[in-house]
This record gives sequence, C-alpha cells and structure tokens, in this order.
Amino acid sequence: MSIEEEDTLSLSARALVEKLEKFMVSKGGNLLPSVKLKGDGGGYYYSASDKSFVYVDKNSELYLLPWKRDEKGRLYLYSPYTFKQGMIILAEEDDIILLGFN
Repeated sequence: MSIEEEDTLSLSARALVEKLEKFMVSKGGNLLPSVKLKGDGGGYYYSASDKSFVYVDKNSELYLLPWKRDEKGRLYLYSPYTFKQGMIILAEEDDIILLGFN
C-alpha cells in the first residue's frame, strides 16, 4: 500500500466519523444522552420516521431527542441503526434507562 492510499483511507474514515458525530448532537451542538430500553430481547415501537410499528432490539444504541413529548406523553428516541439513515421511535419514559453521555 502506498502513502497516497493510506491518506485517502484516513480522509474517508475521518469524513465518516464527522458525519456520524453529527447524528449524536442536537441542533444547538449539545450531545444527545445515550439511553437503553428496559428488558431483554426486543419489542415493537412506533416509528415516527416510518409511521408504523417496527421491531427494536432493546440493547440497540439509542439517543434521547430534546423534543416535546407526543400527545400520549411518549419520548422520542433516535437510533442510528445504519450509516445512511436513522430511525426515530416513541417510547414510554418508564421503558427507558438513561445511560448518560458515552
């Protein structure tokens, strides 16, 4: 591998990291707190982005969004489950464990 190939790879990796970091902060630049869903396995949660119920693994990487609760009092959670797109789900506050900032 030449030096030029190494530089290209590091630039691509840096660009990917910078893109992923943008998903983990609010519009104001504040980090989003990391959360987890209580329990084992998975469950079905309403996806605001897909407008349908989706299966979510309760050990998934999730972030609490700083938005007002919906009309049923549920909180909005963001899941960056792929590099190209994310998913926003709604969950009851009692179903959420706050992990903090990782």
